[in-house]
This record gives sequence, structure tokens and C-alpha cells, in this order.
Amino acid sequence: MEREQILRALRDGNDRYVAERGAELVGGVPGVVPAHQPVAVVIGCSDARVPVEQVFDQPPGSLFIVRVAGHVLEPAALASILYAIRELEVRLVIVMGHQSCGAVCAAMSGTDDPALRPLVAPIVDRLARVGDDGICEDAAVRANARAAVVEVVAYLRRVAPELASQVDVCGAVKSLDTGEVEWLD
Repeated sequence: MEREQILRALRDGNDRYVAERGAELVGGVPGVVPAHQPVAVVIGCSDARVPVEQVFDQPPGSLFIVRVAGHVLEPAALASILYAIRELEVRLVIVMGHQSCGAVCAAMSGTDDPALRPLVAPIVDRLARVGDDGICEDAAVRANARAAVVEVVAYLRRVAPELASQVDVCGAVKSLDTGEVEWLD
């Protein structure tokens, strides 16, 4: 598709959204914006096949979403999580990986593209900590999510020790085949 076709499709899609679902998604009252009272932070991948609110069938305002490929936790992502915990009083953080994650695959393939290093290097480090020799892609996705959970917990203990014990952090992996979310130990 060319740029203009893509923009037209997006504009048309927004028109349909407003006409067909707009009032429903804002609480049934036209012009009333839903409250931003998330019950959980979900750290998801940037992959467009993982629309977090749809995966959990949640309305707008109910989840605080932080999306970055491979859920690599750079400073802005960590600060966003902390904001939701401190300011919005969220007490549940979910790190959600997914089947066929391109960032994990890039890390496993050993890409040496310097432009991708900030994305791939943290995942390579995570996998190395669990011994990634011969690890399959599905196991790598799970290991990457589990490692990100550990990183979030360590971050909270370091920057917000008074809140860290009040926040549950868990991992999950979404199947692209079925849509099912597997909850990790």
C-alpha cells in the first residue's frame, strides 16, 4: 500500500470507530471521556498482533499499557510503570510476551546491526542469564518475559521500596495462534 492509501484506510477506520463504537467505548454517553483508572499495568510488545485491551477484553481506561518491542525496559518505560504505581495507585504489573516475537528472534539470530543493539542487547543478556544454548523460540519468549519480571521487581525495590512490597508483578505469554494467555510462574 502507498502512503495515501494507508492514511485513507486509517481515516476511514477512525470514522467507522466514531460512528459505530465511539459512544459505547466512552461509557455509552457521547462526549464523555472514560475515567483513567487502570487496574493493571501491562508491559507488552510493540507487535501489532498483540492488542492488549482486546486480548483481555477490557474497556479504555482500565489498563495502563507500556509497549516496547521485546518489552525492553529502557528508562522511559520504567518511569511510566512507576508513574502508574505512584500516581494512579496501580498494584498489578503484567509483563506479557508473545509467540513469534521478532525482537526475541533477532536476539537469538545474533544480529549485528548496530542500530538494533539497544533493543537486542538486553534480550541477549536476559537469555544468557538462563543459558540460551539451544533454547527454542517459545522457551526464549518465556525466559525473556520472566527476566523482565525480575527487572521490574528489582527496579521497584530500588526506586520505590515503600511501594515494592505492595505491587504484584507477573509474567504471561500470548499465543498468536489461539489468543490464549499463558500465565507464567
